[in-house]
Formats: sequence, structure tokens, C-alpha cells
Amino acid sequence: MYNKIIVDGLRGIKHIEIDDFKKINLFVGNNNSGKTTIIESLFLLINPSNAELPLKINRFRGYDLIDENYWRTIFNKLSINSKIEIYAEINNIKENRLLIITPRSEIIDLQKASSMDGEKFNSKDSYSGASPSVNGLNLNFTIIKNRKSKKYLSKVYAVGPSVKVDIPKEYQEELTGIYIGSEINFIEIARIFSKVQIKKRIPKIIKVLKRIEPSLEGLSIGLDGIIYCDIGLDRLIPINVMGGGILRILHIVLAISDTQGGIVLVDEIENGLHYSSQKILWDAIFESALEFDVQIFATTHSLECINAFSSSYANSKLSDVNDKIRLFRLEKRDDKTSVISYNDKILAASLDSGWEVR
Repeated sequence: MYNKIIVDGLRGIKHIEIDDFKKINLFVGNNNSGKTTIIESLFLLINPSNAELPLKINRFRGYDLIDENYWRTIFNKLSINSKIEIYAEINNIKENRLLIITPRSEIIDLQKASSMDGEKFNSKDSYSGASPSVNGLNLNFTIIKNRKSKKYLSKVYAVGPSVKVDIPKEYQEELTGIYIGSEINFIEIARIFSKVQIKKRIPKIIKVLKRIEPSLEGLSIGLDGIIYCDIGLDRLIPINVMGGGILRILHIVLAISDTQGGIVLVDEIENGLHYSSQKILWDAIFESALEFDVQIFATTHSLECINAFSSSYANSKLSDVNDKIRLFRLEKRDDKTSVISYNDKILAASLDSGWEVR
């Protein structure tokens, strides 16, 4: 599990250092304070050999058009003259990781380009004979374990309209994790449901969902990939029509159940949930994280969600093992991002006193 992370140059974060991560970690702060970027950095380090992950963090934000600007968006101030460095300490596998991401550039020779049939180029720029263009990323990463370090290189780059990925075959990943974005992903929910169903863990999921929909008696997946609910009617109904709240909780609890011993990252965890359902969600997270030994990182901007987070922990079995949660408040001024850490006791006292913790 993550204990510490240092991030330099990723998106809006010039530099940040966060340590003392716990079992359950919640990031709060104003818009553009870097909450989502922090969990993206954690995601990138779960499997640094997978050069597709930088593409995925753009897709999580709804950006799919792969052009030169696509590669720039992950760099601080869009600068391709900089690099991204992410360092982390990971307890359970007893290793440290350093990931360095740099732009992969190619040089377009304008003279050659002009002689190629059917090729077009921009002759209006100020370059004398060649134009630099970013067409991908290099991911250099180092694994430090038992005082020994090994270095690897992954690449992702555009080849015409397609994207190619080069991954070191000799590297074997020990961590597992999943990123849940703010939008509902029906395909992913169905995929995870199938895996959890094989592991015979669906009854535990139903137990959680019954707190929202007491008439729920069963869940099953059809050949069409749609999850159906049995609520005591003469036929099953698609869960899609039962509201985003129940789908959100289903997605998160399924992910925890399927990621035993791993890491679950959730952006805007309260999205689609009525405030009355947020405590149900946190109750389920605390119970499931303990049962399946999963570390949770989530973001929110909701005070109701923070209150539910604090009160659910106080009444959970997880609180029997001291000091298992952290709330991190991110504050950004100019280019500097600072972090204020709250343990369970300080958080509860702050909420009781009406202090602003967002």
C-alpha cells in the first residue's frame, strides 16, 4: 500500500509531497486544486510499465482526440521542455518507485515533407528547415527494492492514426488497482460484475444495495451485458433504470471486491449520490476495504460527503484499529500546492466546531 508520494510537473501540480497515507484517504479542496491529479499520479505508479496509463488519465477526463496537444496536456503548463517525476514508497511490497515521463519528439523535415505525394505541412512557421513535433511519451521508471534498483523503459506514440505501445516484457507487476471516474461506465460495471459473480461475492453486494432499495432480492447479468435486478416483480428490470446512486455504489463496491490486496481510486466519490446515501456508501467502503485488504483514495468537494466519511469511520470496525483514515486538504496559490492533513480525531473535532475543512 502507498505510504508516500512526491509529484513534480504533472498537470497543474508543479510540486507536492504527501506522506502518511492510511487505509482510506480522502482528498478535498477547491476546483483546480489538484485533487484529481493526485489520484492520477497514484494510478500511473500502480503499473508504470503500462504506457497506456497516461492515455487513460486523459480519457477519464473525456479527452480522446489524439493529436500533438493530447501529449502536452499532462505536463505542467503544457510545457514539452519539462518532465514529470512521480516517486512513491509502497509498504506491502516493500519497494520504492520513481517514474519519469518525458515527451517523445520527432523532427519533420519540411523539404522532405514537401516532396511527398499527398502529404501536407505547415510552411507558415518560423523554423528554418525542420519542425519539432511531439508524437508520444517515454516512461522511464526505476524500481528500488532491497537496496537494489532496476530501470525500465516504456513508450507510447502515434503511428499514423493509431497508437503503439512498447512495454518491457521482463517486468512483472506486483500491484493491482482500478480508477473509477466521475461518470457511470456501464461496460466496466458489467465486466467487474462478471468477475465478482464467479468469486461468489454478489450476495455481499446485494446486502449493501438493500439499504438503498429494500425490495432488492437478487442481481444477475444478461447475455446483453446488462445487469438486472430482482425486486419482487414478475420480471427482472435493468439496474440502469434504478437511478445513478445505486449504480455508483454498485460500481465502487464491486471494484473493491474485485481488487483484493490492491488499490481503488475514486474521483468525485459523491457524484450521483443523494446525501442520505453517502453514509451507506462509506459504511460499505470501510467494511469492504477491511475485508478485502484494499487501500482507498477518493476525492470530493462535498461537505455532506466529508461528514459521512467521518461519522461512518467512527462507527466502523476499521476504527477498532487505530488511525486508519486521513483527510488531505489541498490548497493552491499561484504555482504552489500545499497540503493540510487531518486524522480522524482532528477531523471530527473540526466538523463539530464548524471549521472549514474543504
